Amino acid sequence: MFQPEYSKQFDREYKKFCSSNLEIADKIDELKADILAHPTYRLGHPERLRHRKGNEWSRHIDKKNRLVYEIIGNVVWFERCKGHYNDH
Repeated sequence: MFQPEYSKQFDREYKKFCSSNLEIADKIDELKADILAHPTYRLGHPERLRHRKGNEWSRHIDKKNRLVYEIIGNVVWFERCKGHYNDH
């Protein structure tokens, strides 16, 4: 099992979803749990971000939003959860 760590950006975006859209917040929670158990496959159409440094991945939350994370050893660094990785 992997250990989670969160960027400040992820925390801000997640808290905003928790206060404005619980359906998306619940989907993020479901994806986070799945990522910690299976970081490179299963829910949300995992996609390795080849144009980015390191071992970075994204998963679909919905049509507009992606959960972006990086696997570093036994840590999953959750970077962001709002928008699409190409938007940043």
